[in-house]
Amino acid sequence: MKATVLHDAHGNILSVAKIGDLKAAGSKFVQVGMVPGKGQHVAEIHLDQEHANRPLHELHAGYRIDAAAGKLVKKHS
Repeated sequence: MKATVLHDAHGNILSVAKIGDLKAAGSKFVQVGMVPGKGQHVAEIHLDQEHANRPLHELHAGYRIDAAAGKLVKKHS
């Protein structure tokens, strides 16, 4: 499963959304996306099975994005 992640320059997740099929969901929209503000970046990443089944708020709270690798990494406590 793929997700779109809006993050800051330090990899802190500001927003995360799973990418789905709009038509299959009954939406009349043909395209959606996130628009980054100043100092923000958008990354499309692949979620492995462990992360794909987690609620989005858990990804937002417990992980950050490693922009160089294009993947989620657990936040240090």
